[in-house]
Amino acid sequence: MKLSYQTINGTLYAKIPGKSVRKNGKIVKQGAKHLGKVIDKENNIFFNKERGMFTYDPETGEFGEADESYVSDVQPDKRKRQRTILDYGDAYFVDQLIHHMGYDKVIDEISYKNKDTLYAMVAYYVISNAANCHANTWYEGSFESILYPKANLTSQRISDFMRSIGKSENVLKFFENHMKWIKENISSDKAIIIDSTGLPNSIHMPLTAISNHNGKVSNEARMITTLQRDTGYPLMFRIIPGNIVDMNTLIRSVNVLDNLGNIETDYILSDAGYYTLEDINELYRANIDFLMRLPEKYRLYRDLINKYGPELKQERNMVKYSDRVVYIKQIEVSIGDGHKAYAFLGYDLDQVDHEIHKCLNKSKEMSTMQIQKKLESMGYFVLISSLPFPIEEVLPAYYTRQLVEQYFDLSKGSSKLTPLRVHSEEAVRGHLLLSMIAATINVYIQKKTKKTATNQEGIFMGLRNQKCLVYKTVTSVEEPQKRANDIYNAFNISCPLSYTKRGSDWVPKFHLKRHEDEV
Repeated sequence: MKLSYQTINGTLYAKIPGKSVRKNGKIVKQGAKHLGKVIDKENNIFFNKERGMFTYDPETGEFGEADESYVSDVQPDKRKRQRTILDYGDAYFVDQLIHHMGYDKVIDEISYKNKDTLYAMVAYYVISNAANCHANTWYEGSFESILYPKANLTSQRISDFMRSIGKSENVLKFFENHMKWIKENISSDKAIIIDSTGLPNSIHMPLTAISNHNGKVSNEARMITTLQRDTGYPLMFRIIPGNIVDMNTLIRSVNVLDNLGNIETDYILSDAGYYTLEDINELYRANIDFLMRLPEKYRLYRDLINKYGPELKQERNMVKYSDRVVYIKQIEVSIGDGHKAYAFLGYDLDQVDHEIHKCLNKSKEMSTMQIQKKLESMGYFVLISSLPFPIEEVLPAYYTRQLVEQYFDLSKGSSKLTPLRVHSEEAVRGHLLLSMIAATINVYIQKKTKKTATNQEGIFMGLRNQKCLVYKTVTSVEEPQKRANDIYNAFNISCPLSYTKRGSDWVPKFHLKRHEDEV
């Protein structure tokens, strides 16, 4: 079947002509359908709001996905008035920072043909925590549209983009390049922190399952993240169904680090959810040191409290940590298949106070015996390690894992990790990949601005106040206010005076034109 074409206001449109049939004495068309703008007539590439960029085969009547490279050929809607005043500082800062970090080498290796869309989406994830359906509105009002004019951030194309970068081979390749960048530019530390967080998602897919994590039941996927202990930078993530418990994931996560990043982990810091006797035996076999919290369900936990609890609260066991007072005793124990380890029995006065209030709120539902048993066990905790930490050093070592909690807070806030609003596993991985890139950039910013005590939101609000005025061949940049100027200086970034258009490129101008002296 041949398609029919029509030119309207200089734009070529196509439609399926359908068949002429006689109905009730009249000739009518059946099966006629408008395809939209013609992007590539020879290869049957079209664009409309419903499907985004797509292919149509007139012979078979089948629709397909267009190659990523065709995104750049969509012409802007001439009916829309082009904005002349754009948000400048935040978009310019993020773009310059990515290159200053050398992280553009990692992003460039992500397999997606339209790099303008890729870089624009990275900037959107760093700057904004709004949903992706608002990305195009942000883009139209941002200098990002000048930096990357071929980006297509329409909702349908973003979905295609997410699925493309979220393919397993793309994500694994990204991890390799990201970890290489970490080792070359940040640190080659082999000690890791591992933890997981829930990603609530009501959309039905294999990754979404009922999860009961620490007593909280929800419908979610779970993301396991490994961070470098000494730097707080993310190394990789794994996405698993919500009904898989943490304890089944530790050894596999360490193995992935070795396979992809050639990181031979030598120390693991994690919470109680990752402690199993099988994994402990494997860590000893692999000569990997660890520090974990011992779950209350193990007999060793109860035995330590019963034997050493009564004599624990003595001055020689008292340790000050931050604004807390904790009693800690180091005890040599045997775990797994007879491996020598060190248990640190602790009693936290602050935690006792908190747990008493919690218990009293539920006292109406409990018998006096249950209340008494609860009160006797309050405040105790046990840490298990293969290393004999001095008692005054074990808490600072363990609470280094707060880095991963801060990372999750950062990702769920500044880097918009949740909520999930995607419909396929590839799109989930694509979303998490962008979130990890954004979180990496935000961790870098956080460390650089630590001395100034400026939060992420304050940084980008200050930068966003700097605008630019776009003319036909010149873009004029307003003066940065003090807050924006301080941020530029902190990262050694120079702000242009203006841009001049040469062909399709905008060339920055940093200095006034030099005039020759008159003779």
